[in-house]
Amino acid sequence: MKFIRLLLTCLIALILLTGCWDRSEINDIAFVVATGVDKGEKNKFLYSVQIPLPSSMGGAGSSGGGGGTSGEGPFLVAQGPGGNERQGIEEIQTKLSRRIYLGHRRVHIIGDSLAKEGIKKSLNAIFTQPRSRISTFLLISRGDAVKLLKTQPRMEQYSGEGMREMSKNSINMTAREALQDLYRDGKDMIIPIVNAAGTTKDDKNKKEVQMESFAVFKDDKLAFSSNSNESEGILWLFEKMEKKSASFPAAKDEEISVQIFENQTEPTLKIVDGKPTFLLTVRAAGVLFENEPNYRIEDPKTYRLIISKMESQIKEQIQAVLKHAHSQGIDVFGFGWYLYKNKHQAWEQNWKNDWRKTLPNLKVTVKVDADIQRTTNIGIIEKE
Repeated sequence: MKFIRLLLTCLIALILLTGCWDRSEINDIAFVVATGVDKGEKNKFLYSVQIPLPSSMGGAGSSGGGGGTSGEGPFLVAQGPGGNERQGIEEIQTKLSRRIYLGHRRVHIIGDSLAKEGIKKSLNAIFTQPRSRISTFLLISRGDAVKLLKTQPRMEQYSGEGMREMSKNSINMTAREALQDLYRDGKDMIIPIVNAAGTTKDDKNKKEVQMESFAVFKDDKLAFSSNSNESEGILWLFEKMEKKSASFPAAKDEEISVQIFENQTEPTLKIVDGKPTFLLTVRAAGVLFENEPNYRIEDPKTYRLIISKMESQIKEQIQAVLKHAHSQGIDVFGFGWYLYKNKHQAWEQNWKNDWRKTLPNLKVTVKVDADIQRTTNIGIIEKE
């Protein structure tokens, strides 16, 4: 009898539990692919979301359609104020018929005006937001972040996808890695900067997205933006020059371009008179793609001349960003983090508390070992 009762109970439970009582239909969800946050009024933030419009995202030859506040393109850009991200999202939700879903977000942009005051709160919000991906790429915008969301690149259907691809080819900074750098001893954040740009000099529409510099942080506040020389140095430091081209002057008004296929940076620590000193060994190898002076690199003297010029420029670029950052007490490479991992007790006792004051006088020697292993242009004139 007990067995029959148990069997009936199980059968009734199976009948009652069948079906999807909490299902969400796909046409009831607004899939957010990119978000932005800007400084608002009265200590509030302005949150923005970019949502593709499936009905407007046709194939080739489709006219597409505008949406929301963007005014063009097959996407919607909506913005709402709030004292935190949840309030901003809820404000935006009141304007939308579909439920906002952040599980597909790939890019998060922070306006530079807000970045100068601190981004810790915005970073923490990514981790506390339900279904939000910590692999979201993090970017800093020149001007308001919402303007980057409104841009309509010609090669992509919406700017969020373009910025995602560009982030993968940069230093690949995600929200997870940025937050790790923020809380690491002896390491400061570096985040790519994006801005609206035209495809030509006379293009005033500025529908494209450009990524050519980096935001260097001190704690969680934007300290300075790198120039072109420092940006190259950052890519060399973080081993991100592979598949990129490096150009350097070889003769008067003539340059040599090399496509890099190997980039390694190895620090070596030495304690001198109780103070840490570092040797940075940078290895670079590439293929000669452009040979404007028509140097014949098969000649040993010519080869050494070209290599010396290449090594000199790489060294100069790395030293430029290190000098600028260290003068402001910013550890862009993470020398302090290296000490934390390898000389932890000495770090805690001797260097941790005064590390930012130590950085301006930290001795860092940069050694570059470059090589050109193949060439697509052997040259016709031998010069020294």
